[in-house]
Amino acid sequence: MSTTGYIPPCLNEGELRALVVDALENGPNEGNDTFHARFDHLERNLSHDDVIHGLERTWNFDRPPVFNKTEWQWKYYIATESIDGDGLLIVIAVDTSNRSFEVITRWRE
Repeated sequence: MSTTGYIPPCLNEGELRALVVDALENGPNEGNDTFHARFDHLERNLSHDDVIHGLERTWNFDRPPVFNKTEWQWKYYIATESIDGDGLLIVIAVDTSNRSFEVITRWRE
């Protein structure tokens, strides 16, 4: 992967929300979680359904997006809620050209 070149601008909350909604509605039902997000830290008691619930409801950025030069993609930190109403932070990496995202990790706040 290249570590130099044009860095595309990050998405604002509205643009990211539209991409996430589109990907959830039109993308594959499975496969948008990393192994870490799905199976590591089971003690956090967060399911795939918690993540989907958190992404489908109203959310906002927890902190500014960070560009990952190794993967050449933006990482977004989303503050939302789990199904139980607990604070939830979801980190996603976005492929804007394919209109897809991958959940990197998640944890209760």
